[in-house]
Amino acid sequence: MENQLVRKICILFLWISIVFFLSGLAILSFYNHACADDYIALTWNRQFGFIGYQKYVYLHWGGRYVSNILASVFSHHDFLISHYYFHTLLLLTFTLASIYYLISVANRYYVNNSIGFLERITFSALFCVNMDVVYPELATGLFWFSSAITYQTSVILLVLFLGVSVSLYHCEPKKKPFLFFVLLVLIIITNGTNELAVLLSGVILLLMGIFGKSKLKKWWLSIAVIVLVYVTSFAFTSLAPGNKERLALFGNTGFHLPYAIAATLFRIFIVYWNIFQSPLFWISLVAIFIYGYNLKGKIVLLKIQNINRQRVLIFIASWTVLFSLILLPILVISNGSIPDRALNLLAFACILVFFIVSAYWGISCQQNVQLRVLGNPKIISVVLLVLSCTICANRGSKEIAASLISARNYSLILGEREQEMTMAHKKGLDSVSLPLLDSAMNIAVGISAQKATIKEWMKKKPSLLYFEDDMADSSSRNILQQYYKMKVVSVAK
Repeated sequence: MENQLVRKICILFLWISIVFFLSGLAILSFYNHACADDYIALTWNRQFGFIGYQKYVYLHWGGRYVSNILASVFSHHDFLISHYYFHTLLLLTFTLASIYYLISVANRYYVNNSIGFLERITFSALFCVNMDVVYPELATGLFWFSSAITYQTSVILLVLFLGVSVSLYHCEPKKKPFLFFVLLVLIIITNGTNELAVLLSGVILLLMGIFGKSKLKKWWLSIAVIVLVYVTSFAFTSLAPGNKERLALFGNTGFHLPYAIAATLFRIFIVYWNIFQSPLFWISLVAIFIYGYNLKGKIVLLKIQNINRQRVLIFIASWTVLFSLILLPILVISNGSIPDRALNLLAFACILVFFIVSAYWGISCQQNVQLRVLGNPKIISVVLLVLSCTICANRGSKEIAASLISARNYSLILGEREQEMTMAHKKGLDSVSLPLLDSAMNIAVGISAQKATIKEWMKKKPSLLYFEDDMADSSSRNILQQYYKMKVVSVAK
């Protein structure tokens, strides 16, 4: 009885820390403002209309047709400006829901419904926290619209893609036609988000073929349709005229294989560094392993192949090679150039793979004296408590807390900037001068009545919201001029 009470208290602490983390992200979204490419989408959508926007972007900027459609939808009637928080809340919600769906699918088909509802919710939330902590650029992963709607959307779609693929493989015959149709739709939508998502969806389809090789002859027509849809959507995304124009604009032309290989290895290092330096990731692996080990007693139908440390290391090495093969073609085409925000998607794929391996390893481990301690309630309570501590004490939580301190000041300044440009246009003025963000924040903090220490924190730009200061870049100022219909937007002296 005492052990159960302690365990419930530890679970309560775990949920308090999870809610603290995720609610911090949600609160920050209300202090966020549009910047950079957001204004390009808003301007082009107003200039060309919905259909014209799709055509113009496809021909002159890029073939990510789903991301382009979403950008246009959010830009309609300037919805993005007045509701800039909405996409972050939407992405947080759908990421959590998609992970829950994937865990529920695995629970149904692989572990005989042995994972309870509360446990599925807990693991879903824990995965989302881990994902946000290991992202190389969380600011662009969730908060900056133009990036988040491109890469985080593909995270959600790939999770659904994987869940539907597993369901299609195992479900009863009467459900297969519907799931097959859903899979085709997911292929089309996923491949329209970004190029990395195209390659990752191809990996999932390849794994479907490998694990379902015994049914290939039976499913040959369905496989042919899947391949046709995949190749068509792949070609439509990758062969868009706008891709070549955009690469030329940034000077990314030519093929330099040695440089691309070096860039690939460097990007892999960045992703793995962000993952492996996180104590939360390691304790989460331990928690998932222990849960899998204790779950095996409830599983009566799953055929388990025993794995050991050597096989796990071989698998991780194989995944790293596959990871390189996914990244290398993009870096070859782009001459070694890829933004860090694109690595968020690869960080997600890595922790998903590592967590699945940890769970399977725990389930497949043979019972022995050394591992029997993992079933001890005191050990489980300690792991839960350490999980709570590492959620609260990590880089992500620190950034959330620091950003919350300066977010209000940051939001007020950008809100005033937007209002000033709007009012200047309404008054018929053709120019406006605005201060740089750093100067404006320093002035606002200087007249504040807060203590000196708090003032220093308030002067810092919130790292999770700030991407760039549009006033500090001439090309961004030009975009502001077009959007607000001004002749000159200059920096105040």
